[in-house]
Amino acid sequence: MQRMMLCVGIVLTVLVLVLGGTYLFLNNYVSKHPDNKVAKNIYVGPINAEGMTKVQLKTKMEEHLETKMATKVTLLIDTDKEETTLSDLGLGYKNIDDVVQKAFSYGKEGSIWARYRALKEVSKEKMVFGEDFRLDKEMTAAVLNEKAVPLANHAVDATIRKIAAGFTITGEKEGETVDIESTIKAMEEYLNGEWDYKDFQQEVSLETEKPSIKAEDLETIKDELGAFSTDAGGGTRWKNLKTGIEKLNGLIVMPGEAISVHDVTAPYDADHGYVAAGSYENGQVVETYGGGICQVSSTLYNAILEAELEVVERFPHSMLVSYVEASRDAAIAGDYKDLVFKNNYDTPIYIEGKIDDANRLSVTIYGKDVRDKNREVKYESEVISTTEYETVYKEDSENSIGAMNGSGSPHTGKEARLWKIVYENGKEVSRDNINYSKYNKSDYVVKVGTKSSVAAASSLVKNAIATQDSAKIKQAISEAKALEQEAENE
Repeated sequence: MQRMMLCVGIVLTVLVLVLGGTYLFLNNYVSKHPDNKVAKNIYVGPINAEGMTKVQLKTKMEEHLETKMATKVTLLIDTDKEETTLSDLGLGYKNIDDVVQKAFSYGKEGSIWARYRALKEVSKEKMVFGEDFRLDKEMTAAVLNEKAVPLANHAVDATIRKIAAGFTITGEKEGETVDIESTIKAMEEYLNGEWDYKDFQQEVSLETEKPSIKAEDLETIKDELGAFSTDAGGGTRWKNLKTGIEKLNGLIVMPGEAISVHDVTAPYDADHGYVAAGSYENGQVVETYGGGICQVSSTLYNAILEAELEVVERFPHSMLVSYVEASRDAAIAGDYKDLVFKNNYDTPIYIEGKIDDANRLSVTIYGKDVRDKNREVKYESEVISTTEYETVYKEDSENSIGAMNGSGSPHTGKEARLWKIVYENGKEVSRDNINYSKYNKSDYVVKVGTKSSVAAASSLVKNAIATQDSAKIKQAISEAKALEQEAENE
């Protein structure tokens, strides 16, 4: 028994010695690799991270990312292609700190046996961690929409056209469009897989695109819902009316759809068919590209009222216009005045716009009229107040006494409102105020010269201008000239 106990003791002693020696060996091996630096033979992408601290590795990765921003990416749809760069697509890292931590932690976690095994393996074959790239989804989507989407063979909507005999309809066709989400996913997979850090081509993912307007939708368009016309006049302004109305002509508006007249007719420049013509600006008539487009929107506005479509947004002009009554205009100005309307019918509507043989700018709206035949709608413009324009005299120190130069576009100011009156079987059943409009007056400005070598003469005219009395101003000018003559004769 004692002999057996002795043997067991010897075995245990040997085992402890072996285990202790092995631990000392493993610990000695592991300790040769500093805890504050990345182990040998560790790579992040093409970056040899060996011996780097976390900060050094992160800085190196950021520098490497920067060098790859100019990489060209060719977007392909069949044989068509467009180029962009990884910078345009917003190349970045999903989480650079996570990647740095993974590389740094290799061989530093787990038991001494696990750490030894990991470090031993990496001493024979390098360990490569992916950089974990990502693309900025908003930036990439914007690039795809700008460059790739136009290359797709898109669906074609059904169209309708007014002819003498009625309407003719052209059917729709299915097509394809870019699958933005799938394309971004495919690019990110390539960047984190096969990418060799060089320029590359990316086949754009496509998906079926259904037409938004079908022939069967347009078959309901048969009735005139509302129409209005104004005198198209002439001159350069006529060209803008023609350009603007042609952009609206043929417009199909689906149920519930809202239309911005500005978006349909803009931009107002020579490249898009517009010329410089008179328009309102700061109470004056000035020459601007697209001058007259407000007559197009105002004519449309009145047709919209007759058709009883929903008016979402409408603004009056700053001053009265001549082609429609007060409160029946609709101004277009920059990005702050627009005419927006919505198709509140359950079926599509079609807009026909033209300048006819009688030189009338006309808009007719067609659709399916479901209104009661015994119901009639009229609109009445009511002027609430009127403010007459005045002649305003201002000093002109650059011109001599006696000079009087008139300028400006005199307009009477008004406040007005528009009433919608509904009749049933010839009897008025409702009267609703649908808009309020304020039009500023615009005075006629006369600049009166006050420049003179005789101070008393100049002062005399200036004092008369302060009275704003034309008779006194004329009298002062006469007296001032006499003073100048006296001074000259001395």
